[in-house]
Amino acid sequence: MFEPLEPIASSSSQKEKFSRAANNLLNRCFILKKKEDTRQDYIYIKDNRESFGIFFDMLGYDIRIDEDIGLISIKNRNGTGRLQFTKFQSIMFLIIKLLYLEKRNDLSTDGDRVTVSVQDIRDKYNVLKIKNKQKLDKNSEREIFALFKRYNLIRNLSSDIADGETRIEIYPSIMIAIPNEGITHLYESVKERLESYEGGDDADDADEETE
Repeated sequence: MFEPLEPIASSSSQKEKFSRAANNLLNRCFILKKKEDTRQDYIYIKDNRESFGIFFDMLGYDIRIDEDIGLISIKNRNGTGRLQFTKFQSIMFLIIKLLYLEKRNDLSTDGDRVTVSVQDIRDKYNVLKIKNKQKLDKNSEREIFALFKRYNLIRNLSSDIADGETRIEIYPSIMIAIPNEGITHLYESVKERLESYEGGDDADDADEETE
């Protein structure tokens, strides 16, 4: 069963590559082919998928390699390893998903980049009629974008997040938390979830699974 791991275990350079890629996947949830700082890990995991499959299986994870969109992700079979978002983080997460779906509707292939402006995100947030809605200021924006960048969900294309014209690239990893049931269904589902917050749901925390 462990034979595919033997060549890796016998080489210090291979062990280093394996360790780096495995830790990046565990810590960041997603590895993307198109992202410069994860591309080599993507290629290495794909080329050694059987070894990584065995390794993560022992940890209780299923590994998924989606070559169509260049995305590798893991899911814990025991239901652990989920991100615990606050209400504010969940709302921002759903807004970014909604923007991604709206932009994807206008694109013809999965290879196209989906980008939005910081102002697009602000506008979506500002129109929500949510009881006790947290103020969206520069500090909260920096914190939320840093969180989503950490898990390879987005990246900002320029450094000044305070500038409403700054472009944000949204990665296809944003879709993993939603079942693949078609763009129209997903779009309506995310809209309904955002509207539920407008309905006065004051729960302090909400779970968003990024697998």
